[in-house]
Amino acid sequence: MKTYLIALLLVITTTIIHGQALESSAYGGYMFSGKAKFYDGEIDVKNGPVWGLTLGYDTGLGTQIQFLYNNTFTVTETIEYGSNINYHKFDLMIQHFHLGVEKSMAYDQLIRPFGSFGMGLTSYNPQSNEFNNQMRFSIGLGGGIKIFPTDRIGFKAQAKLFMPLLFNGAGIYCGTGGCGGGSSFRIPIIHAELSGGVVFRLEKDE
Repeated sequence: MKTYLIALLLVITTTIIHGQALESSAYGGYMFSGKAKFYDGEIDVKNGPVWGLTLGYDTGLGTQIQFLYNNTFTVTETIEYGSNINYHKFDLMIQHFHLGVEKSMAYDQLIRPFGSFGMGLTSYNPQSNEFNNQMRFSIGLGGGIKIFPTDRIGFKAQAKLFMPLLFNGAGIYCGTGGCGGGSSFRIPIIHAELSGGVVFRLEKDE
């Protein structure tokens, strides 16, 4: 986790030197999750409120390198099957730390549709001593619109998908034709977000 944050800080620091504009936002909304299978049971992550922050730097023509932090606090239930059925219910905090790219299709207009892609880490922090924290590599997709009635203050509405990855394994093989490798993963659960917020933009002086 520390290595990831240090790398992220270096990227942001490098980008700010060459960036054309600084853009930050705060937003809130609702997160929709669902059920996922695990070993000999299943977990049910309930829907809940979400809030988040973004910090981005324009590299020109509506392309923005962006850091995103997202936080959801919800109720979760687990059922373990076996000789005895064990049921647990506890509060769960989910956090996403993503670095990605956002592309605006009309970067200098009043209404600016955008799409985004990011990747990073998702943290699952159960508020219970019975379970340990879990960290997963994850990817994110999003889209929405921004409305800028002024040059510096705007509003946005968006939809996002956060997809944690569960890696099943990796391997390297060699044969008469050479060597190769591969890995496989699956997406055990998808977190879908609908949200809106305020955007603050500061253009860089020429």
